[in-house]
Amino acid sequence: MAAGLQTPRGVAAWHAAAVAWLVAVMPVATATVAADPAARPDLRAAARARLAEAGDNRAELERALASAPDDDQRRGLEFLITHMPRRDLESLSAAYLLENSRLAWQARRELPWGDAIPEPLFFNDVLPYANLDEPRDDWRRTFFAACLPIVKDHRTPAAAAQRLNRELFTKFSLAYSTTRRAANQGPLESIAAGKASCTGLSIVLVDACRSMGIPARVVGTPLWSNKRGNHTWVEIWDQDWQFTGACEADDRGLNRAWFVGEAARALADSPEHAIYAASFAPTGQHFPLVWAAADTSVPAVNVTTRYALPAHAPPAAGRRPDAAASADAVVDLERFVTVADPGATDIATATFATVPLTRADAESARAALWTYRAARLRSERKAEHDARRLQDGDLRMPFVFSVHGDKPAGGRSLWISLHGGGEAPPQVNDQQWENQQRLYRVPEGVYLAPRAPTNTWNLWHEAHIDGLFQRLIENCVLFEDVDPDRVFLLGYSAGGDGVYQLAPRMADYWAAAAMMAGHPNGVSPLSLRNVPFALQVGADDAAYDRNRVGRAYGETLATLHAVDPGGYLSFVRIHAGKGHWMDRADAAAVPWMAERRRTPVADRVVWKQTGRTHERSYWLAVPAGQARPDSLVVVRRDGQRIVVEAAANVPRLIVRLDDRMLDLDMPIRIEMGDRTLFEGTPPRTIKTLWECLATRADRPLCFSASVTVDLAAPDR
Repeated sequence: MAAGLQTPRGVAAWHAAAVAWLVAVMPVATATVAADPAARPDLRAAARARLAEAGDNRAELERALASAPDDDQRRGLEFLITHMPRRDLESLSAAYLLENSRLAWQARRELPWGDAIPEPLFFNDVLPYANLDEPRDDWRRTFFAACLPIVKDHRTPAAAAQRLNRELFTKFSLAYSTTRRAANQGPLESIAAGKASCTGLSIVLVDACRSMGIPARVVGTPLWSNKRGNHTWVEIWDQDWQFTGACEADDRGLNRAWFVGEAARALADSPEHAIYAASFAPTGQHFPLVWAAADTSVPAVNVTTRYALPAHAPPAAGRRPDAAASADAVVDLERFVTVADPGATDIATATFATVPLTRADAESARAALWTYRAARLRSERKAEHDARRLQDGDLRMPFVFSVHGDKPAGGRSLWISLHGGGEAPPQVNDQQWENQQRLYRVPEGVYLAPRAPTNTWNLWHEAHIDGLFQRLIENCVLFEDVDPDRVFLLGYSAGGDGVYQLAPRMADYWAAAAMMAGHPNGVSPLSLRNVPFALQVGADDAAYDRNRVGRAYGETLATLHAVDPGGYLSFVRIHAGKGHWMDRADAAAVPWMAERRRTPVADRVVWKQTGRTHERSYWLAVPAGQARPDSLVVVRRDGQRIVVEAAANVPRLIVRLDDRMLDLDMPIRIEMGDRTLFEGTPPRTIKTLWECLATRADRPLCFSASVTVDLAAPDR
């Protein structure tokens, strides 16, 4: 397994880059987490590099880092030093930074929501000592003492923030005023004066929330679209960002304020009329300081789309298919598949294939097409399945399987278990295959151990494996009544290498995957967004740095999950006292995996092409021949909207749809940034259903409608 291995430093850098890329393209609910605190060596190096800019204050910052009482607080200080403005590098004392850090972590430990706050959010939206360019005063101790009695009986950040907004300003005798000294007063100055601007009030509420471990940030617009001036308010995080006016608590709850109507007319592509949320870490944009227009030092995220109405009118009402024509098309299809022979006209070119279908007729067509496709494949493949051997040219992949437990109503699970070995004589890999056949016990399902077709170091992630595994899974669905939404992948040593590679590049096949004692060899984890991933390695498995690299990979998955809580579920165990052989302790992953199911119509798909390219993933595809190495596309669905969040090296994208995802009788919109790529009502057709099944016999990934969109920006 030696060839191609990357160093731990290289792997950590690659994983950090992967996290940073995903963070950058996530929707605005999480976009302010612009740094990856899990990339610890990189963060430490960045903080050390910035010390050179501190001038005479360098000794204070070094003293702060050296005095941090634990690793968590040291990393937090490194984050602050890495991203603080230069004026703070040159002026903040060690005592100031250490007290700010100590109280922030104390709140994280003592408040009931502390453990639920993802670390990237904590670093960016709780730990910082400032919001904008306000004077740096020592507010955290004052606010910790004042706010703790107010929130002590609350169990959620949202409820606590609401209570603070209702009571804190009265407690401090602080109110809005146009006669305050400055718009950007520090919080203690505002309290001492008893008056503040909307910006000053927002700073006070944000700092109060942060003192209680609640992620919060200042939000504002430099100018309403009706030219009636600027405004500033607050967002707090409780599973998502929610807004409120500072010193303007609404008894009905968050996301209600007098400025909702004005915010709805904001313009995302207008720097003057957009809405921005401040960030501590860099974002590539800045928060417009209307009192200091030339100052671009405060990072920000454009969050206008969370508040603004669509820039165009609502879509027209949908047009339903002609019921009679739809029914006739299904009758013609059923007649065709009853009499068709291998030389018959292709279904996709038949006249009935493009007739728009009703929802019910689309389901009937799906069933008829699956029955037809499955019958043809059973006839073609029975001999190879009975022989327990698949072939690709001169390559042969034998396999053995055993069946366990009672068959569930929806079909059996399938467990594909990959043996170790690799660059070794055939008899060594044969022995590894035999060991794998009895290595794990599954509670229910088909436990299948294939023998790798080659004896190379990369035996489970050479290019031929993908096609063989697709065929293997399809055959098990056809002949062993396997549920295609309960297919699991697991492997040990070189088999673990294969899991690292195949789990992301064939992500839409797996209900879950488990890597034991392998090495990722630089593969990106981004496509694992919808694949629960178990990772286990011995703490003493130092060969090829498997232990260190495995730990780093697990931390990367945890960070990705924190950024995108709907995805990147992981089960990570670094087994103390174990080497390359974990004495079967790794079997702990099996029951965890058994609880998972594939989600064919996931709400977000992150598709990063690694290794052998594919032309489809979940409900996305690229035109034939256009799959490109190292391409990436991130797409989410939101009601009747499909949002392309990011794309790289993907000029055209096919979006497949059906009524499990949205209402195809009503218009849908596909958008990317400020561009509308498609708006209309795509028809359900037999042609689209068949194109899905003809290339892959996977009924849950058979869709009734599709739209092809150009992602490349038009020439201007």
